[in-house]
Amino acid sequence: MEAVAEKPVCAGCGAEVREGTRFCYACGKPVNGVPIEVPSESIPAPAKSKPTIAKADLEAAFQKAEDEAAAETESIETKSSRVRAARERQASRVAKRKAVRSEWAEPADASGFGLMIFAAAIFIITAIIVVYLEVFK
Repeated sequence: MEAVAEKPVCAGCGAEVREGTRFCYACGKPVNGVPIEVPSESIPAPAKSKPTIAKADLEAAFQKAEDEAAAETESIETKSSRVRAARERQASRVAKRKAVRSEWAEPADASGFGLMIFAAAIFIITAIIVVYLEVFK
């Protein structure tokens, strides 16, 4: 009969955790040791007092909001006209693209005779240089 090793289990959420870990990967609670208790005391919320706002303050805030809305509307109209003008300028600068069709064709001299002559010339020149360096050291 085989011995089965039990894996540690988190007391908070029941997820299996690796040995040697201090906190659960699933819920973050401590696995080993004494669990941290949440204090049972509740902190009383501060008493809410009714704000006293004068009618003049409300009217001033309302007027300010209207002024900001009007300024925003003007800026949006200005921006949209600028964007429209920029698009028109860009369209006028862009040249009309022409379709180009290209076809591949073999060159007339496809035998490679010219390339072989060039390679032979390079080989001969290299051989002459090597012989010269060996003979006249």
